[in-house]
Amino acid sequence: MNFALRWFPHGGGPAEEIVAAFGVETGEFFRCLHAQLHPTPPTPLRPEIVEKMKAVARLRLWVAG
Repeated sequence: MNFALRWFPHGGGPAEEIVAAFGVETGEFFRCLHAQLHPTPPTPLRPEIVEKMKAVARLRLWVAG
């Protein structure tokens, strides 16, 4: 979650860093992130942050095709 929190304001982070850090392609990373945020996000996250992170994940999934 730390990676996503750090990078969501910048569009979710570079694909190269996602692959290097997690060993998965961006589509898989953002599918997992969205699943963690919906329907029950981690408690300490403010709802507005969760919504912004979900929007970034949806956009990156759309771009990944």
